[in-house]
Amino acid sequence: MIKKFNLFFLTLFNIGKIKYAPGTIASATTCLIFLLLINFFDILIILFLTLVIFFYSFIAINNSYESFDSNDPQEIVIDEFIGQMLPLLSLPVYETLYPAPQFYYCVTAFILFRIFDIWKPFPIDYVDNNIEGALGIILDDILAGIYTIIILTIIFFFLGA
Repeated sequence: MIKKFNLFFLTLFNIGKIKYAPGTIASATTCLIFLLLINFFDILIILFLTLVIFFYSFIAINNSYESFDSNDPQEIVIDEFIGQMLPLLSLPVYETLYPAPQFYYCVTAFILFRIFDIWKPFPIDYVDNNIEGALGIILDDILAGIYTIIILTIIFFFLGA
């Protein structure tokens, strides 16, 4: 039972089992989930939920790792969720730099995150190639999220200046 839940959780409601571009679909779904949550909950509650998902994902990956065929299975997309949530959780920073609709921030965060997650500039490529297990699966997406935050902050600073 718990193994089935872990697989359902790691594949983000079975999005990871989609044949084409599961990471991109998971990131887009994350943006939609965020837009829904931000209308009902405070950003700190969403941050707390993201932290709970982050910590549980380590447990779920470690308990389900043998169910997958590779070191960084394409089916595991909970890392895309976590990585995509980082630039979305920075929304209050963007709003102070450049006032725009929340959808605008989500679209730009989605595009930049996907660029960094696919392109994998240093040190993302190093982490992706050299760190194994749950940490390696999650850390490259966290770094892509951090890169996205930095670029968005710079962009919105100059747009608002």
